[in-house]
Amino acid sequence: MNHVETLRLEGTRLSAAARAAGLETSIEHCPGWTVGRLLGHTGKVLQRTNLCVADEMMTPPAEDAFVSLPRDEALFDAFDEILSAICETLRSCDPDAPSWNFSGENFTNGFWQRRMAHEVEIHRWDAQNAAGGAIDAFHDASAVDGIDELLTVLMPILSSVKNPTLSSSFHLHCTDTAGEWLTTFVDGQPTTIREHAKGDIAVRGPASPLYAWAWNRVPITTDGLDTAGDASLLDAWASVVP
Repeated sequence: MNHVETLRLEGTRLSAAARAAGLETSIEHCPGWTVGRLLGHTGKVLQRTNLCVADEMMTPPAEDAFVSLPRDEALFDAFDEILSAICETLRSCDPDAPSWNFSGENFTNGFWQRRMAHEVEIHRWDAQNAAGGAIDAFHDASAVDGIDELLTVLMPILSSVKNPTLSSSFHLHCTDTAGEWLTTFVDGQPTTIREHAKGDIAVRGPASPLYAWAWNRVPITTDGLDTAGDASLLDAWASVVP
């Protein structure tokens, strides 16, 4: 998939949905957040990434390295400018060239191309949900890649922060395209393999709603999703993933 094109498309949709919803509208799945905070957060993440890649940084940028974003409706145009800048930076960079990131590994620009595409598409979903209109489905390839990133890259980081006591396994299975994973927690630490394997619970469905469920955006009762195994583990999943 083309991560930078996904970022551009989803960022444009995010901006449009945020304008439609209004800055003070609540974000259902980010407790305490408004659309303004969502847009400001996403804009700052994009600013940070742009600096890391454009300046070939190998250490985290200082907090005072960023221009403060507006808190009024000028935020919309500011976000659009930031989106345009990061898309140009990520489109023109060498994906294999080094730059710092928070994962502790894969210190390449390619990490940021992937991470920003999925960061923005999940928050696009949030903004469209807040606006109250139609919510665009995730493209199959992007949904599969997003699930893979969540399980193989982000889940170990989330677990180190949340410190779950889990010792259970989760099988996620896309039913409309190729994509299967088994994530096994041992004393709260996850490992993931990409194959068909039996878990303590299986969650199956089309890639788009499965991706949204994996990020706690839709309930397991969403059309197309089903489970087999220990359903009590659904709450455990939700406690690890924000």
